Amino acid sequence: MTSKAVHLGLGLALLLLTARAAPAAPQPGYGRIELIRDTWGIPHAFSDTDAGAMYGLGYATAEERGFQMTYNLRIIQGRLAEVIGQRQRGNRNETAVDHDRKMRTFGWARAAERTAANLDRGTRQLLQAYCDGVNDGFAAQRAVGALHPLFNELEVSPEPWTPAHCLLSWWHLAQFFATDGTRDLLAWRNRTSPRPGQLQPPQPRATWMDDSTAVVQRNDVSDAWLRKVERFHAKHAPASFIGEGAGPKFSHAWVVGGTRTTTGSAVLVSDPQTPVRNPSLWMEFHVSGKTINARGIGVPGSPGLLLGFNRRVAWGLTALGADQADLFRLETNPNRQDEYRWDGQWRKMEVRTERIKVKGSQDVELTVRETHLGPVASEFCFRQADDPEVALKRVPMCEPDRDTIQGVFAMMRARSARDFSKALGDWRFPSANCVYGDSAGNIGYAVLGAVPIRSKISPDPNGNEAIAGTGDAADWQGFVPQELLPHVANPKAGLLLSANHRPVGSFYPIPLGISTGSMGDTVRSWRLRERLNHPARFTPEAVLDVHYDTVNPARREIVRLGLHLRDTGQCDLSEESLKALEVLGKWFKAGASSDLKSDGAELATRISTFFRFIATPLALKYGGGESGLARFLKDSAQRIATDPKAAFGEDECRFIVAILSDAWREGAGAANRGARDQAGRNPASARTLGWFDSLDGFGSLDPAQDLRQPDITCLDGQTIHSQAGQSYTQWVPLHDVDSAQTVCPIGHSDRPDSRYRTSTMGLWSEAKLHPAPLSRAAVEKLAVQRTLLAK
Repeated sequence: MTSKAVHLGLGLALLLLTARAAPAAPQPGYGRIELIRDTWGIPHAFSDTDAGAMYGLGYATAEERGFQMTYNLRIIQGRLAEVIGQRQRGNRNETAVDHDRKMRTFGWARAAERTAANLDRGTRQLLQAYCDGVNDGFAAQRAVGALHPLFNELEVSPEPWTPAHCLLSWWHLAQFFATDGTRDLLAWRNRTSPRPGQLQPPQPRATWMDDSTAVVQRNDVSDAWLRKVERFHAKHAPASFIGEGAGPKFSHAWVVGGTRTTTGSAVLVSDPQTPVRNPSLWMEFHVSGKTINARGIGVPGSPGLLLGFNRRVAWGLTALGADQADLFRLETNPNRQDEYRWDGQWRKMEVRTERIKVKGSQDVELTVRETHLGPVASEFCFRQADDPEVALKRVPMCEPDRDTIQGVFAMMRARSARDFSKALGDWRFPSANCVYGDSAGNIGYAVLGAVPIRSKISPDPNGNEAIAGTGDAADWQGFVPQELLPHVANPKAGLLLSANHRPVGSFYPIPLGISTGSMGDTVRSWRLRERLNHPARFTPEAVLDVHYDTVNPARREIVRLGLHLRDTGQCDLSEESLKALEVLGKWFKAGASSDLKSDGAELATRISTFFRFIATPLALKYGGGESGLARFLKDSAQRIATDPKAAFGEDECRFIVAILSDAWREGAGAANRGARDQAGRNPASARTLGWFDSLDGFGSLDPAQDLRQPDITCLDGQTIHSQAGQSYTQWVPLHDVDSAQTVCPIGHSDRPDSRYRTSTMGLWSEAKLHPAPLSRAAVEKLAVQRTLLAK
């Protein structure tokens, strides 16, 4: 049989499968349940009950993402070696067994079991309905021999899905957008016992902070609220310390309120710029029950929406990167290593032995020691021989009585921006910036997440160093109440944007422990502000048009400054930098687009935007990272605008000449290596998307199923329209949500035989979105498959 015939045969089997009822009927209380799939394979679960809608979603997830959800669960449970054996993790000195040891030690699975048992009844009922759907979906596949082929090939079986597994599925992806605390011991050692000649990072300066870029400005908050925040800070926290460094990026979102739109309703765009994977990291879905009618993206294995919209409210998120994890330095008993001193008394650790199964090899035993703070995690925290043992305390594992899913369900049900804001306090992990709007034109922004209140005696209130684990006085003192975290509703500007940049101005005293964008602008927030600085009202289409912007303002301003230095003749430019400017001058005048279809864009994207004090003294003046670079370049542009003959110093000249010269040499080197063939003209076409190569980094599970990335043309990760990271886009005009549009590359199935596996690959390549309606009537117009699960 030809491969085409096999593909068609398996596709027919799937089609027949969706026409069958589940072997085990849903509970009668779930009501009527109908599952519709649209042109792209997005599941729409319709029911007359919320539980029925969750059941339908679970059933659909098992059908189209059954192996992915099982595989990801094994990873965070610490059972990866059962599936892939001793495989190495990328180019790291780490194997699947090492990864399992870490996951077991951290205790994700045990924490999820504890938390799931303590959730409120309503949340548990919805999670259980989803799990019932998953389990019946797997049972239906078994009945016709249609489980995902990797189950058989890798000798893995789907196990009964539980509410704890729903939490784990969310936590598995969320951990990549949160700090894990494991470097805190290293930071403590570097400060207290630096090596001879060790280079120390500079202490942040107040001049590095660009408050003008903050989402929440001083005039956005009341005096009464600020006094309340200051009293809370004075009672609970030591003096603030502002950190700087790299952190998670979870890209950009913006919302324009009714006072600035032609419709009087809010318009929102959200772009989570995470790597596009095969299959997608996200699952786009729509659930419609009695009180919930919402769609957007979540993760396979959990029924919650990370970002999305309903009939009246839309929301988007970006990563905040607040520090939600700490290491505590333990004093262990020299005579009994399983005891540690706390408040002057020896406490016993809980000790257990776990067995890690390894495919093709012998089992591995692991001893896990647990304190009341959390697990002893020294092995994974860069510990050296003279360092103390450390215990890891981390959100969400330290909160066994609540979980983000509770807030997510309330967000999905919200009927207004006010309703939505009330739900945000139940969002715990990961920390995030949230922008939202409603059909009445209201908009808002809030910092989300459980932000620890660290002890007054902590040396670093941001949590960057391992803490002395001496007693209750050194422990966390609770969490910052949601109402005291930065937030704003209906600001005077009439719009809000978030792109991992500074969330709040220096007037806010409570340390959030953030690193990403803590100083000022990122390159993307800088460009968003330029595009949204619009004097007139926005049409919904004009709000969407910002999504397609391909200008990197940092690279644009580097070229502007280079041209200024050349034309004013105030410093010696190298031969390479002059050649670069000859090409880039035309690129600059043509609009400075990073799209590879633009002349000069290939060279422009080779301009380095690395800005650290180890690379240039300018970072000591302006601060490092994207925010420091943005501040330097905006300052330079203003100086040139004020004085066309503005003089620049030696450090400024040296920096610009060096990066332009490097860009030219890199481009010339690529050309000499023959990189200007088809793949060289479009580097995206040379990249493959490994099958089930997730953020965990263990590679493709079958190279024969890898896919070549299409010829996308905007690869610059600092542009708004960076297709290289366009894992999802949603545009929601709230005056008419049925006209909303989305795209979730590369498709909506993990099955090699599914018609939906690459259903959005073409749209991604062509930079297009597709309709994303909510009403039953509008969904029916796009329906291509339907399954009646319960009458």
